[in-house]
Amino acid sequence: MHKHELASLADVFSSTGMTEMRVVLDSVCNGVVVVNAHGIITFFNTAAETISGLKAKNVIGQIVDDVIPNTGLIRVMETGLAEINQRQNIGKCEILTNRTPILKDNILVGAVAIFQDITEFNEVVTQLEENKRLKSTLESIVDSLHEGIVVVDKAGCITLLNKAYGEFLNVVPKAVIGKHVAEVIPNTRMHLVAQEGKAEVTDIQKIQTNTCVVTRIPIVKDGEIIGAVGNMVFKDVKDLKSLAGKINKLESELEYYKEELLKANGGKYTFDSIVGNSDTMKWLRDVAAKAARGTSTVLILGESGTGKELFAHAVHNGSRRWQGPFIKVNCAALPEQLLEAELFGYEEGAFTGARKGGKPGKFELANGGTIFLDEIGEMTLAMQVKLLRVLQERELERLGGTKTTKLDIRVIAATNRDLEKMIEQNQFRQDLYYRLNIFTLNIPPLRERTEDIPVLCQMLLKKINNQVEHWVESVSPEAVALLMQYKWPGNVRELENVLERTINLMEDEISIAPEHLPPMIKKGNRLKVDNQDGENPNDLAEIKDDAEKQAIMRALAAAGGNKSKAARLLGIHRSGFYQKMQKYNLIK
Repeated sequence: MHKHELASLADVFSSTGMTEMRVVLDSVCNGVVVVNAHGIITFFNTAAETISGLKAKNVIGQIVDDVIPNTGLIRVMETGLAEINQRQNIGKCEILTNRTPILKDNILVGAVAIFQDITEFNEVVTQLEENKRLKSTLESIVDSLHEGIVVVDKAGCITLLNKAYGEFLNVVPKAVIGKHVAEVIPNTRMHLVAQEGKAEVTDIQKIQTNTCVVTRIPIVKDGEIIGAVGNMVFKDVKDLKSLAGKINKLESELEYYKEELLKANGGKYTFDSIVGNSDTMKWLRDVAAKAARGTSTVLILGESGTGKELFAHAVHNGSRRWQGPFIKVNCAALPEQLLEAELFGYEEGAFTGARKGGKPGKFELANGGTIFLDEIGEMTLAMQVKLLRVLQERELERLGGTKTTKLDIRVIAATNRDLEKMIEQNQFRQDLYYRLNIFTLNIPPLRERTEDIPVLCQMLLKKINNQVEHWVESVSPEAVALLMQYKWPGNVRELENVLERTINLMEDEISIAPEHLPPMIKKGNRLKVDNQDGENPNDLAEIKDDAEKQAIMRALAAAGGNKSKAARLLGIHRSGFYQKMQKYNLIK
């Protein structure tokens, strides 16, 4: 599109003076919103102000979706297809709207939305002032409308008839200009409205063989009636019945898709999904259930693979927010700048490569539900400050934006790191820790609750059997005993991996026996705590480092040296896996 064409459209409703088109469209009881090809509002009539509660001076020049969400005007321009008789809510008003692309010389120059308040009609009295300089632009916009529009002067003579009305009447619009409206439109009352000054809203009128729904509004200037504008909303009353049927169908579909969306975005697991007969797990389930009843933040601690996300889902589904979205964010998966954009969202033009129209962040998407911040311990101090503000104020601004969005969210965070030690080392903010650490769920590693292994095996077998072709009914007591002797540095995730790998390597057997288990399980692989030379025992940090190094080496062996697969087996991000390999000098 040429720059002069965009400029001409942008000048259509400039503040240089009242125009005939502006006055005409300000005289109808329908709201009219016009945007240019960039989606920027260039006209916002009086009825639109009344219905939306917004002022034209505040919205002219703004992107339409930033002012009135879901107008559909951007979509109409993208598809090139008009959208007729669409129901929409603006504030407390329910409207019926038509959206139409505007073409000038077969070039898309914008779009127009015509909408009518169907909760109640507001009488609209506006001024009409002729402006010949913008007549061609007026005809271009008015002729783009699907509704029939007719304007008469005080004597009842037609001064404007748009293309839609002309096609309906089977007349050439220019040929009837100057004729009395009664000669052109059967059974019209336009001339009477122009004389008496009384509006007639949603009147039934017989035109040829059609029973139509029309609205007639007097045009007043300086307190004097100077004409009238007529609007044919429905060309046949049958359209109303058809519309009612479509609306009922759309409402049913909307309810269905709402339910499906909740299923897609909601939590996957419940407290019934948390398996374990140990006293610790029973106590944790009880505490988590109590936490779910409130709205306080929950901090879940535990090694990788212990089931922190499982608890997060269960808390969400056990709360009053269970029908709301459950949004997960891995704080270690993205660099700081990308994580900030992912969490807070951004407006168009906020940075190079920002998506047109902007993008809502995870916090906004979680509104009314729960946001799960996994690996919170990997978040930088700068991001921690921004997260703390959201937790304190319960509001945010998108990157590059000025509008504040109120948040109604429940925050659940999880980490496998020692946050208190990180606070001592100035790696984690103490004030953020106190905000997160209201309900704490410290999930023990599997090696500390080996009595849960038998019931975990039963649960995992059911899951794995649905994924692989080989069906296995049980794990033999002898095999379970070996599994209970193993130290499980990868916790439940590693147990699932071992069982799945074992089942895939079995032939026709239906029970896992000791000989089916990997060599590392048969050896027991106990961690050495005492120094064999009788010296002082290793401190806890050394024991953890040794366990972590051994787990990485086993994962690499199981993955055939594939580092990405090994990282997945341990349930950590690839970048974190590489860092740990460097730490333990495992990179060759």
